[in-house]
Amino acid sequence: MLKGLGMIATSWASRRSRRGARAVTTGFLSLALLLAPGAAAAFADDAASAQDGSAVYIGRQQGYGGTGLFPIYAPAPANPGEPGTPDLWAYCIEHDVSAKTGIEGTVGGLGSYLGANRFNDPAVQSKVLWVLAHSYPALSLEEFGTAAGVPGIARADAIEATQYAIWRYTDLDFDAPWAWETDDSKTAYYHLVNGANASNGMAPAEAATTVSLSAPSAPQEAGTIVGPFVVTTNRPPVKVSVDPAATLTDADGAVLDPNSIVDGQALYLDLRGTKGSGTATITATAAGSAVNGHIVSVPTTPGGTPTAAAHAQSIILVAPGTATTSAEAVARWNGVEEGGATGTATPSAEPSGPTMPAPAPSVSVTTAGTATPSADPSASTSPAPAPSASTTTSGTAAPSADPSASASPAPGDWLAKTGSSGTGVIAGIAAALAVVGGGILFTVRRRRSARH
Repeated sequence: MLKGLGMIATSWASRRSRRGARAVTTGFLSLALLLAPGAAAAFADDAASAQDGSAVYIGRQQGYGGTGLFPIYAPAPANPGEPGTPDLWAYCIEHDVSAKTGIEGTVGGLGSYLGANRFNDPAVQSKVLWVLAHSYPALSLEEFGTAAGVPGIARADAIEATQYAIWRYTDLDFDAPWAWETDDSKTAYYHLVNGANASNGMAPAEAATTVSLSAPSAPQEAGTIVGPFVVTTNRPPVKVSVDPAATLTDADGAVLDPNSIVDGQALYLDLRGTKGSGTATITATAAGSAVNGHIVSVPTTPGGTPTAAAHAQSIILVAPGTATTSAEAVARWNGVEEGGATGTATPSAEPSGPTMPAPAPSVSVTTAGTATPSADPSASTSPAPAPSASTTTSGTAAPSADPSASASPAPGDWLAKTGSSGTGVIAGIAAALAVVGGGILFTVRRRRSARH
């Protein structure tokens, strides 16, 4: 057993030495890409296109020659010679099968694994998933070095420690005398395997991030609290945003912190100040990737189909710590008419029509019924008081206290027509004319007396 073990270690050390110089240079380039501005946004936006059944592009291996890390692009870069920042990364889980790069593979769940080694055992899978979650690049280089007890660990050493820890489970059942590049790599390796052995491993459902957002099926109305929108996730807390902006509340209207939403929480949009119809997009964002711990099956030739009998080295995906997964739901609501949801107009306390006074009558009626011109200029130059009636909810105008307004409404008068009998109006006119007529007769008699 020891002889065989030594041959394995020697073989892997030989593979490293042949490609070491090139891999170290590539590793430094990759580190620069990881630290480039906007990298986090690229991971968040582009990694979402990598999903089960989709194709991803496998870039050139980075790290030491025998223990490299594969950059993964989703979708394939337009210029493979300058691929830019990777969306995901991947480690080998099939040591004895040759790797292929510069080729597209297919993403799938753990059940899609085509290899024949120990990784088919669910217990081994759980250990590998634990290692991935506690290593680089799921943790930043600084975080991993601090956790492993080797602050300032080199990137290639972190990659080597992680890859050896994975192979310790997928292809061996013990700790081999690996050909360590540095003591930092060895220390980090034992940090990972001791932690995995002491744990219960990690279930596939824990490794990959899940987040969903449900929307109400019933019609929503403006002027209310709209919802509920329910968040479901295995990575709380999640951040929720609304576009266009709206306040998030609970069912009672209490404001919620959009950065601290937990699994199963019901959200509402506060539209109590909104009258018109509209829509808003609600986005829930959780840390991690939906394809963390998923497998990439690689064909032996570009465009080919990988099979159990013929495939290149299988690799397992790991997202950087900056990756996020998002879910969206659209809120839609109907507008309400002015004055309330029923569309009923609110009564006005002031007349909405013209306020110009109605002209005074130009004729006078005597008690005998003869029309007599008015000799008193004040009878026609004094304007009548403005109408004081107001509109009610039924549309009926309140009667005016001024008889002249009732007798001669101005053109375009705002008073509502009720369609009722004209008896009351006629009686009002008669009373008004009787008063006016009496006044004229009194004036005429006074003038005649003066002549005598």
